[in-house]
Amino acid sequence: MRSLLSCLFLLAAAPLAHAQTPADKAYVAAREQAVADLEARYKALSPPVDESAWAKEAQAVEGKLAARLRDVMAPFPLPKGFSVIGFHPDPVCCSAAAGTLDSLLLSNGRVRAVATTEGILKLWLGGRDPRAALENDAIDYSRALNADAPLRIFAPLPVVAPPGADLAIGRLVVKGRGSARLPLHIVVAVVRNGIVSLSLFPASLEPEDATTPCDILWGKASERYRSADDFDARRDINATAGEQLEQCMKAHTGAPLFPGLGRRAQRGVNVLVAD
Repeated sequence: MRSLLSCLFLLAAAPLAHAQTPADKAYVAAREQAVADLEARYKALSPPVDESAWAKEAQAVEGKLAARLRDVMAPFPLPKGFSVIGFHPDPVCCSAAAGTLDSLLLSNGRVRAVATTEGILKLWLGGRDPRAALENDAIDYSRALNADAPLRIFAPLPVVAPPGADLAIGRLVVKGRGSARLPLHIVVAVVRNGIVSLSLFPASLEPEDATTPCDILWGKASERYRSADDFDARRDINATAGEQLEQCMKAHTGAPLFPGLGRRAQRGVNVLVAD
């Protein structure tokens, strides 16, 4: 019980003063009140607590907050082919997701993304400007996307903001703990009409797009890694290829590094704003 109440307290004590719009402020106030009510109700329960019944109560509150966030973001034109499949993350319980970014979880069956408002992202960033944070890589994508492993930015990828979008970024990232060094995933983010959308997906490179030394090196390394069926072999490829890619980037400073992977990132960006 103590850890649950402590987690709820920390959640409620998030820096609430940085929400941007009246709608954002109303959502944050509703969120804070919901957490406070849950905490009071939990304290009032007689031991032993029926955790299954309690989980249902928390899920009911989560559903109401999810609906409220959807209202805050309305009218939010979903990207073509996408639908809202959930609330990301669970904002009222003490799971591993506690402290991640309140957002709607979207999917088109192949790609998943999260979407939130600039104001709520600014709140989550402790008052820092969301666009500057995205451009300067001053954002914890692991927590923002509730990834199942840490994410580390390896290199920027060249993308442009589609018509109607205010900002778009692409990043080649390393996903994994410990000795992980080979970047095999891409993160993209788009800001449009006050809505921030983020997505994480596996990196890929068409043969015809592998035209620069670093793109070519990445293509060969990723193929070796993905075709290896032995854990030790993949670990060695990860370490060796990651180091070689880092050396490639240093050797070609100032030159285009990953334009081919950038085209893959651009497709990811375009999907998030497709009408």
